[in-house]
Amino acid sequence: MHDFLSVFFIVLIVITALPNVIYSFGYLEEYRKDYSLKYLWGMMALFILSMAGVVISADGVSFMIFWELMSVSSFFLVIFEHKKGENIKSGIMYFIMTHISGLLVMTMFILTAKFTGTYDFNVLTAGAANITDQQRLAILILALAGFGSKAGLVPLHAWLPKAHPAAPSNVSAMMSGIMLKIAIYGFIRVAFIFAKDVSVYFGVAVMLVGTITAIYAVINSLAQNDIKKLLAYSSSENIGMIFAVLGLALILRSLGLRSLSALALAAAMFHVLNHGIFKSLLFMSAGSVLFAAASKNMNELGGLYRKMKFASTCALVGTAAIAAVPPLNGFAGEILIYGSFIQALSAVRIPWIAMTILFCGIILALTGGGVVWASVKSFGMTYLGEPRSRKAEEVHEVPAAMKAGMAVLAGFAVLFGVFSPFIINLIYGWTSGDPAASAVGYEVTIVSAVLLLAVSALYLAGKMLSKKGVADEVRGTWACGFNDFKPYMEYSPDGFVQPGMRIFGNAAGYRKEVKVDGAVHTRARIKDVIEANVYLRVIKAVDYLAARIIKIHYGKIQIYVSYIFVSLIVSLILVLRFV
Repeated sequence: MHDFLSVFFIVLIVITALPNVIYSFGYLEEYRKDYSLKYLWGMMALFILSMAGVVISADGVSFMIFWELMSVSSFFLVIFEHKKGENIKSGIMYFIMTHISGLLVMTMFILTAKFTGTYDFNVLTAGAANITDQQRLAILILALAGFGSKAGLVPLHAWLPKAHPAAPSNVSAMMSGIMLKIAIYGFIRVAFIFAKDVSVYFGVAVMLVGTITAIYAVINSLAQNDIKKLLAYSSSENIGMIFAVLGLALILRSLGLRSLSALALAAAMFHVLNHGIFKSLLFMSAGSVLFAAASKNMNELGGLYRKMKFASTCALVGTAAIAAVPPLNGFAGEILIYGSFIQALSAVRIPWIAMTILFCGIILALTGGGVVWASVKSFGMTYLGEPRSRKAEEVHEVPAAMKAGMAVLAGFAVLFGVFSPFIINLIYGWTSGDPAASAVGYEVTIVSAVLLLAVSALYLAGKMLSKKGVADEVRGTWACGFNDFKPYMEYSPDGFVQPGMRIFGNAAGYRKEVKVDGAVHTRARIKDVIEANVYLRVIKAVDYLAARIIKIHYGKIQIYVSYIFVSLIVSLILVLRFV
């Protein structure tokens, strides 16, 4: 395909993958002694090209070929550090979940071809009006489950906080910044282009699933002490927000409010772009911490800013962007999302739909507050305060290539915020069908430009004064006469979010253990509630069935041939009956 949607996602791939490649030249040096860098570079190339192949595919068959290449290459990247047993376990879970996703998406394309007689996307778009409502609903449900699983929607999210920490940080940046968005691309193409008219009930369901994902993921991100696991849940939260506003766009479209639907879809796509930038930057920042301090556990970090000023500044830009601090791109994207909900609330006249939109809007606003909290925790506990371990004390600066990659993305975060009206109106021109249409004014650009110029002027003035002999004088923070400050006296990562965990801890499986043996020792334990109560029970059920089924293995070739023959007959009957 060569339409605006495909071009938009190709641009996303390019502007996030290129800085990642630059960053990787420095970051991957730490793997040279133990692993093959040629293998890693080859898999990275295949991963990037397969994602590009997905978004330019013109039919369902080529889409699935590139989709599987993307899934398999990302699996091998996740288990790249195969000498660590935990990484293999995480990779296997990801492999299973990504192929469940692939199975659902493939089934969707098969049904679509059965209903329309073709796999060609252009013909599908033209013939979508001829399918029945029940057929359309079946396709949409499979699309939501298949693409939602790949994107990290609850309850199909459990692979995300396992695969991201296991993968090298540059790979995590591409998986979160690009791969999750490829799933959103697939959903947008099916729900907004192929399906045409979508039931309002399906739109409500998508909005609710997205909202539940957002609030559940942000609570879990608050509870994490592993930086990459926190960022993984944060990715799920942002995916939930995007699907919530996509659901809103489907609702408005089904109610005939086309201009508001176009605005909501533009908000979702703009946030896709923004999240790709700042989340890639944040995973690279986490990789810089791991590279310099050999730890991603915030309990072992603190005070890194003193020796990693450039990397810390880039991390601060990414943190401010995800926390929606103006004038960065995250602020522009979230304001557009919240504005879409507010305008929809005033335009929708059906009471129960309006109340659902109001409920989801409030939950998403609360989620935004949780994101700020989690962002302050991740940056403050990592870069500020006093070092909490020898690893943090002996930290060193990262290579120039890593700095360059992060600097490019930090620059994008600023530019895409300052010039956000131009990008938003470009997207809105496609979603509304009128290239000349405008969704927002350009006042933001003017105010942001003035603000940046003022800050730059103050910075340059300070530098000039320093050169004229006005020496900088750095003193310790006054602490009421108490100067013997120890690291254990400052907030710990657990203590910083303790008020929230007292209220919402059950949703994150948070449990605090206290042990007294002359001194008081506390330890927080966290488990994903859905993983513990759904996934593990399914695994136990499968183990139980496998233990029973294995009894039919008699070791006789004739019996095995008969099994194959019976399976073949059953498969033929199913194909002839349903395909």
